[in-house]
Amino acid sequence: MILTSIIVLGALGFVFAALLALAADYFAVAVDPRVSAIIAIVPGANCGACGAGGCHDFAERVAKGEIAVSGCVVGGAEVAKKIAEIMGTAGFTVHKRVAAVHCGADNGQRWRKANYYGVKSCKNADLVASGGLMCSYGCLGYGDCFCVCAFDAIKMVNGLPQIDPEKCTACGKCVTACPRAIISLRPYDFPVRVACSSHDGPAATRKNCPVGCIACKICEKTVPDVFKVVDNLAVIDYTKTGVDCGPAIVKCPTKCILQGGKNEQK
Repeated sequence: MILTSIIVLGALGFVFAALLALAADYFAVAVDPRVSAIIAIVPGANCGACGAGGCHDFAERVAKGEIAVSGCVVGGAEVAKKIAEIMGTAGFTVHKRVAAVHCGADNGQRWRKANYYGVKSCKNADLVASGGLMCSYGCLGYGDCFCVCAFDAIKMVNGLPQIDPEKCTACGKCVTACPRAIISLRPYDFPVRVACSSHDGPAATRKNCPVGCIACKICEKTVPDVFKVVDNLAVIDYTKTGVDCGPAIVKCPTKCILQGGKNEQK
């Protein structure tokens, strides 16, 4: 009796194993070898900055042509070139970008109309009478951008974020985290920024901030190829590379046009 049971169970096990093997073969999904090759190259941060749900999803979508080979901002140019070789599209140039802060008012230069005592978060402060600040465009100084940066590329100095362009991966998380949209991505090789985001008129800007853009158009007059004043704010055309912006930086009366160094310091 025991021997019969063993034989029956063994036969059933063999049959089920054969069925599972057939099912696995029948339902098998072909894996693109390029996906594995891409996964082996990317940093594995799973940051989502590429727009995919992690590095594996990124690799699959690149292989399908849904995301550009330069989509991994953390990996930068080197990773993009390797992925391009895998995808057979080598020979293009990847231009590095870094975050730029468009506000130059630190704690001592933020004039207030009231004191904010709520949750120490830019997002929360912005909802309560603009955090008590006179300027409704500038940095609130509570470091939401600093908190979301996974690459130690942001430090808060006297209530103002400073970017280390050597560490910044242009993942864009700080751009999204800022409730006042004062952070953008600029070309790494064009280290000039307008440290102001105010669209108030000159009189209101002078009243609200000592270092804001007053739309005087001196930058536009001295370096017209790069600077234009639009809606009371100087803007930079980052496509005009190789132009000396020194005259505009020197002559800006409020010193809101800044040249970046190793760190985006004032």
